Amino acid sequence: MSRSKRHPFVSMRVTPEELELAQLRLWELGATGLEERDRTTLGLGSDDERVTLVASFANDVVAKRALDEVKEDFDAELSHLADVDWAVEWRRGFGPQRIGRRLLLQPSWETTDGAVGRVVVTIDPENAFGSGDHETTRLVLGVLDHRIRGGERLLDVGCGSGVLSIAALRLGATSAVGVDIDEDAVKVASRNARLNGVDVGFEASTTPLAQMEGVYDVVLANIETRVLVDEVDELCSCIAPGGFLVLSGILREEYGAIAAAYASMHLVEWLEENAWCACVMEPEAP
Repeated sequence: MSRSKRHPFVSMRVTPEELELAQLRLWELGATGLEERDRTTLGLGSDDERVTLVASFANDVVAKRALDEVKEDFDAELSHLADVDWAVEWRRGFGPQRIGRRLLLQPSWETTDGAVGRVVVTIDPENAFGSGDHETTRLVLGVLDHRIRGGERLLDVGCGSGVLSIAALRLGATSAVGVDIDEDAVKVASRNARLNGVDVGFEASTTPLAQMEGVYDVVLANIETRVLVDEVDELCSCIAPGGFLVLSGILREEYGAIAAAYASMHLVEWLEENAWCACVMEPEAP
């Protein structure tokens, strides 16, 4: 007798104020899909404002590791559901997105009729953060759509699925180097680069930022504010003369920490979407 496959997921109870950060954290821990359930869908009392996040994972090892990471800060538990392929189910909420004047982001299983005049970027995030459906990613994509003119050399710190590097290359950048602490993300990014036909100009690795050599016209860092603050010297040292830095993954209330850490830089642009922010900075003129 065959046994039904059991699919793991982590359920977390969070307040509305914690929601955005909890979602980002689950994606970073390898979630393959997220579902948000509020008091209406759960049939809870009207005075319960908390939200339940249900995160699906590829296997028990990844799910248990994610649970260990979040259970000290959140009310979380691990459960299983049989006969549901969560790696397929999450795709239903991921469709084509138009970003800025030029970009069209889409998954490989979608065909888009409205691609005329758009630069198409095809992304399968798999277990890596960066499907383009999160505000932090969309904000940076918007900056790239506006600022990439062609010929740029780009460094993508915390590259995840490779979506930012690939978008820049599709927009005309000459080369992109992506680095991530997650070996699986590096593999996913490389596959996505091949999928988009830009693998010749793309290099991904787990090389630590402190060991990176050379300078770049565009430096991207879509990661946590804590890491952005800790790595300020390393990030700024990678910017070529005339280049710029794009930071994302910043909550609105964290502006002060970013402003203090990057006081030596010139703030060119501050962007917001819901609770999330990104900024464009340039070195101060000598």
